[in-house]
Amino acid sequence: MTLTPMLGFREPAFSFLSRTARLNGVPTQIFAGDMGLSFSKMIEGDEEQISKLAGLTGCDTDTLMAWTPRYLGGREHSFRGHVMHAKAIKEIHLRGCPECLREDMAHLRGGPALRGDWLFRPVSLCHKHQRPLVFLWAGRDRTERYDVSARMAEISAQILAGELDLPPREETNFDRWLATRLEGECSTLWIDQFSLYPAAHFCELLGRACWAPKIPKWQKFSPDEVWHSFDLGFEVAKGGERQIREVLSDLQAIVGEPTDGPKKKFGDLYDRLSFDLTSQDYAPFRALLRDHIAQTWPLGPGDELMGEPILERRRHSVLTAARELGMDSRRLRSLLVEARVVRPTDAGRSDAWELFDVADAAPILDKIPTLVAATEFQAALSISRSQFEILRSDGFFEPHLAGSGHKPLWDVRAARRFVEDILTGAEQIYVPMHNWGDLAKTAQRLRISPGQILRMIERRQLRRIGKHMTRDGYASILVTLDEVERQLERPNTPGITIEVFARQCGLKPTSANRLVRLGHTPSTSGRNPKTKVEQAFLSSADIEAFHARFVTLRGLAVERGSTWQALRHELSAAGISPFSPDGSDYGAIYERSEVHRLD
Repeated sequence: MTLTPMLGFREPAFSFLSRTARLNGVPTQIFAGDMGLSFSKMIEGDEEQISKLAGLTGCDTDTLMAWTPRYLGGREHSFRGHVMHAKAIKEIHLRGCPECLREDMAHLRGGPALRGDWLFRPVSLCHKHQRPLVFLWAGRDRTERYDVSARMAEISAQILAGELDLPPREETNFDRWLATRLEGECSTLWIDQFSLYPAAHFCELLGRACWAPKIPKWQKFSPDEVWHSFDLGFEVAKGGERQIREVLSDLQAIVGEPTDGPKKKFGDLYDRLSFDLTSQDYAPFRALLRDHIAQTWPLGPGDELMGEPILERRRHSVLTAARELGMDSRRLRSLLVEARVVRPTDAGRSDAWELFDVADAAPILDKIPTLVAATEFQAALSISRSQFEILRSDGFFEPHLAGSGHKPLWDVRAARRFVEDILTGAEQIYVPMHNWGDLAKTAQRLRISPGQILRMIERRQLRRIGKHMTRDGYASILVTLDEVERQLERPNTPGITIEVFARQCGLKPTSANRLVRLGHTPSTSGRNPKTKVEQAFLSSADIEAFHARFVTLRGLAVERGSTWQALRHELSAAGISPFSPDGSDYGAIYERSEVHRLD
């Protein structure tokens, strides 16, 4: 081919093909077709297509492949010897260095070229010119997005005029580390033992958590400022696990109390590692964060740790132990200091954060009397006097000691255990919405007693229990109004809608609809009381039939006292897959007949 452009520095193959087409005066896709090439496959980094392009233009195949992302399937790509998600390398917007592009316009045959490293999301600086990468263009259609020469022609005037330029900034340690890793080199840093993008992504999330206390909640970094998160997170992570744990502990002390939960304290670092970034590449970072929280947080039944319900308390704080025992935290701390279980207040942390091992302290705690009068009992369990009297009339919270010669006394510890049993496997709720309510208000709205709702929970008639994360004791127990109302079997309630059923079971509405529509679980036809339209509902019997046949991954984890991550691997090893008779996605549900093979 006589009209061939000069291959740009670190140029990916699709950019080179686009520039070759423009030099020959033909639109990229038509030119590719005329040459027996596929532009779509070139964008995917297909080696055969790139080899053909190399043969046509006299380029070296390996050089063309070197900075071209290669699609592996399942939204994963290979780039510079690293496997990464499409979000890391194929964003819908493209960035670049205007200074580099101006140099290309002046000296590179065929016009300005894209650089492969500009595609990588953590890269934010041009190392040659020390200038931030800037937004060039965006597009959801990938053939238009990666038609580099056509898009460059649209913004060439702005590039030449310097309209896109941002002020230069100094190269950070993260920038240098990233450039070294992209060149295939590694150092002895702790962070270098991990896959490139998960390591860089962890730095970003950690940095974001570190920045959170320093800036207002409503203020977020703009795309041009995201590098601050990568940089700060890297400065922490390069010090290894010990330094990371120290910084996480500092964040815990700065942001609120333990009852606020790790999600509020660590933000996206906790949220993303718990629910989104669940691949093996992120496993070391999940394990580090999980272990740190388990060691430094007074978690008990009703709490969650990275999406897994806590089934047993292993560590107490002075405050949680005092609540369980129904006594003043200052008095308890004095006893624990004397027994050398915790440090004195002036040498240790606050009562909320001074932790100790439950098993080690059991002999001491068991000797502390927990019998109190009614007023103290109500305060310890966060129950109003009126609720307490109603619950007593329903047969709950009977006194431990009652006689004619003294006032009745209640065992706070036993009552606490009762509440913890109720909350085992509960969902964490920070702001009650969507029909969530405490027992007192829900009972009042339905004109029933709170004791009726507690009986439903004890009999496992209610599948959805919540824990109000800013409350304690009885006041923290939440239920959903519609599920309680369904159990009352009132005539004007034909059942619950498929959408409500999906929410209660933790399924996607589309998955629940598919289950019902294809007859995998029974339903009841009824008239919607509001719209008067005939539709499918799930009655109590229908829902019981569903739970008799199926179990969700979360529900099975609670039943077996395991974590859902460990259980998923156990199910996979046993050859047990989620229910999918026709290959469709029904969510993380399993047939109980299959699950029995684990026993």
